[in-house]
Amino acid sequence: MSDFTEISQQDLQAILAKPKTLLLDVREIWEFADFNIGGMNIPPHEITERLEELSGYDTIVVACSNGTRSSIVARLLTKKLPAKEILHLEEGIF
Repeated sequence: MSDFTEISQQDLQAILAKPKTLLLDVREIWEFADFNIGGMNIPPHEITERLEELSGYDTIVVACSNGTRSSIVARLLTKKLPAKEILHLEEGIF
C-alpha cells in the first residue's frame, strides 16, 4: 500500500493548479467558516459517508489547521481511495 506524500505551503499553489486536484479542508464547519483558503470542507467524522464527493478528482490535498487531523484523514484516504494521489499539507493552513 502506498502512503500519502507530504507537501509544504510553498508547493500548494502549483499542485492546486493541476487539473482534477482538490484541496480538502478537514476542519470542523465552524472553523472553515471562520477562516479558509478555499477548497471543499468535509470534517473528519463525515469522510467515510462522503467519499463519493471525491470521486471526480485525481489528486486530493488534505489540510487542517496544524496537520494533525489531516494526516489521519490522508492515511484513511490512501486506504479507501487507492487509485487517487493523496497529498498532505504538513504544516496546516495557518
